[in-house]
Amino acid sequence: MYVCICNAVTEDDVHGCMASGCTTAKAVKAACGFKPGCGLCTKRIHTMVSEYRDSTALADALAGGPHALAAVPEAPLASSPLPAPAQVVHEVGGSAPASSTAA
Repeated sequence: MYVCICNAVTEDDVHGCMASGCTTAKAVKAACGFKPGCGLCTKRIHTMVSEYRDSTALADALAGGPHALAAVPEAPLASSPLPAPAQVVHEVGGSAPASSTAA
């Protein structure tokens, strides 16, 4: 959804700026390359930045502080081959179960 029609800036653009370190509406506007326009987007951007800060603070509190992202090590390839799939055996010539009908 567009946050600013005048500058064609979307919510994804604003979220990207905040994820890369912008912590104020002014910083978001500068990072997104805002030019002066009607100004109707300013309140929405302030709200988005405030919500982002609150959610980041909550996540840090729950996790015990900010944690840096780390690369996940690759799992080693299995050296042994996979086991053969099980085979299903059907009996032939047995009697089928009788079906009961309600009368």
